[in-house]
Amino acid sequence: MSQQVIGFRELLERVLPLDRLPSSDRSRVQQALRIGLLHEVEAAALMAMERLEDQGALRRIPSPASAEVNVVRYLPADSRDVITIERPAPRDEEGTVVISRATLPGRAPADLSQVRRLLRLEGIGILSDPRGSEALAALHAQLGQASQELIGTSLVQLIPLAAVDSAELDESLAKRALSRPGDLFYCQDLAAAGWPPARDGAQAFVLLAVTSSQGEALGLLEVRHPTSMPYRAEDLARIGLLADSCGSVLERAARLEKLVFVDGTTGVYNRAFFELQAANEMARARRDRESMALCIADIDDFKSFNTGYGYEAGNAVLASVAQTLRRGVRPFDTVARWGGEEFAVLLTAPVEAQDVLSISERLRMAVQRMRLSVEGLDRRDHEVSVTVSIGVAMFPECGDSPQEMWRCANQALLLAKQPPKNNVVFHRP
Repeated sequence: MSQQVIGFRELLERVLPLDRLPSSDRSRVQQALRIGLLHEVEAAALMAMERLEDQGALRRIPSPASAEVNVVRYLPADSRDVITIERPAPRDEEGTVVISRATLPGRAPADLSQVRRLLRLEGIGILSDPRGSEALAALHAQLGQASQELIGTSLVQLIPLAAVDSAELDESLAKRALSRPGDLFYCQDLAAAGWPPARDGAQAFVLLAVTSSQGEALGLLEVRHPTSMPYRAEDLARIGLLADSCGSVLERAARLEKLVFVDGTTGVYNRAFFELQAANEMARARRDRESMALCIADIDDFKSFNTGYGYEAGNAVLASVAQTLRRGVRPFDTVARWGGEEFAVLLTAPVEAQDVLSISERLRMAVQRMRLSVEGLDRRDHEVSVTVSIGVAMFPECGDSPQEMWRCANQALLLAKQPPKNNVVFHRP
């Protein structure tokens, strides 16, 4: 009997009777084919084969006893051509067992009590402030309860992509998990694998990427367990389901954020989000008796870009400065366009005055070093240089409300804007 090696895409497009699938499953297959990511296409193909087996369109037949890899064989009901799938076996990799998520059971046993909390997790309301500290705290509270009911541990953390660098994760493992969203990384026993002891006493962990419906990495999900060797394949499948639910929440938050809280010209937050975030962070700093800072960065002589090169060139300057400011702060700080050519930078607690000065000077220098080319009204490219002046107010020294902080930072900005500009000035109460 001749053999032909084909990929999962060809299997879906040419071999499997997809018309036998329910419409929801066909939609998933079509979406995977449209996205084109290999792990998504593979997962869709394996799902389709399970569903077709349930309906009798495929029949599973024994694999050869001599097979050296994990082999699954199917015989179509209306054909004598055997479909053989070589599913990758788990492999050891730097202290973890790497398991392809596509090989996990497609239908892990779970009862209603286990998934009820998971359904509430996907329905969590976060419109008012999708990425603020209060929304994330509420999400983690629901996530811990859902995880406890679904997989027997509440030692779970969802790490958004922007916070991965500052999270207490092994850097190499985090990078691998983000770059390989089709894999699940499972350490069954930290001590035996040579990992350092966990601060919360956990003996095992699972790490995997959280992705959007388009396969884009949105962050990481880490699940820890107080005992070693805690999970079977069915448990790992439920962890994958938990990650998918987290992906739905983060994706919805990102869409809402773009609609409501992101400035269309610059891509950073807008004034509405900044006012929410400033109130939230000031309340947290007040509660923890920590200091924080508000910086107002104003582009020097901005009108000259509009009058000399046109409004499109001015918008390009705004966008470039905004992204430079955002790259220059910590992942948990906030950069927003306040209006016109003014940007607000919120340095969250705890941060001391000397650190604020260092960050502000770094931002000022980063903008000054920008090499920016804009298209003028003459349709020619022009090299322009940009500087910003920054006024700074510290909490709690400068005020106890966002309005007072803004007034103080604005007073400092007026001093920073005095010639020759391109300066950082702190408000002195």
